[in-house]
Amino acid sequence: MRANDNWRLPSDEDLEIAADWADRLAELSPAERAELEAWLAAAPNHAAAFALIRGTQRDTALLDAAERMRATPAKASRALRLGLVAAGVALVAGLAGVAVVRPYLASPAPVELATAVGARAEHRLSDDSVVTLAAASGVTVRYGRNARDISLTRGDAMFDVRKDAKRPFRVQAGDTVVTAIGTTFEVERVSDAVQVRVFDGVVRVARDGVERRLARGEWLMLASNQAPVAGRLEAGSYQAWRSDWLDADGLQLKYVIARLNRYTPQTVALHDPALGELKVTGRFKLDRPAESLSMIAALLEMQPRSEGERIYLAPRGPRS
Repeated sequence: MRANDNWRLPSDEDLEIAADWADRLAELSPAERAELEAWLAAAPNHAAAFALIRGTQRDTALLDAAERMRATPAKASRALRLGLVAAGVALVAGLAGVAVVRPYLASPAPVELATAVGARAEHRLSDDSVVTLAAASGVTVRYGRNARDISLTRGDAMFDVRKDAKRPFRVQAGDTVVTAIGTTFEVERVSDAVQVRVFDGVVRVARDGVERRLARGEWLMLASNQAPVAGRLEAGSYQAWRSDWLDADGLQLKYVIARLNRYTPQTVALHDPALGELKVTGRFKLDRPAESLSMIAALLEMQPRSEGERIYLAPRGPRS
């Protein structure tokens, strides 16, 4: 007998109540949280309904439906809520509900994911692919029947792609498109460039009508008005990225600053843009921006100067 043979679908009423609780979960007062705990303990179906709704909320392919539901008149909202619940129940409980879920997967409405300055986030998509956003980064997810399209709107993201030969996984960053079927890779928008790093598998990188193939352990940087630059990843690059380390080997200062600015609310800038071409070599902990900035300033014989909401790096003046 299967583990869920005795499982019973919660009633529509229980699912709607659970959905209301889940919508307000982050804003509940202590008294309301106690009320929720009492409701969960009152009947097994209450806890089952709440678990199913929470599982639904973790699936990014259904979030657009939730947003539509909140903006819909009450009568239509009930029907849409029940549709969302049905999709979530089919997905989480393992019921035969592919026909219910599929319209959401093919919906033209995108799902937007983002992180704040200094914060990271990991999101599991409806096909079990995982997107990990670095600090101050954002993507727009649009899944269809024939393709899985992601737009990197800002910052840096890692993609651990579940293989699906019928639906290529495409990441667009500006005018650069990275296509994979099943692989682990990173795409970053930094200053005027797009950088792609491949940690497993193979991807295709297309820009301006030219397509390049990148395999495991390779990286490629495409910058405006410059020839493409490529190389091999250092051992431990994957773990370094996940731990917020930046390993710079002759990296231009403007790219170092762009990465550092994802971790500090006080923007680092240069009065003279020409200084951005200076080369930086070293290992910096991005989530400790003050410490990293001091190291960079010392290496380049510069000094940080705070001016309002910005910190400017400038060459050291002559000593008196």
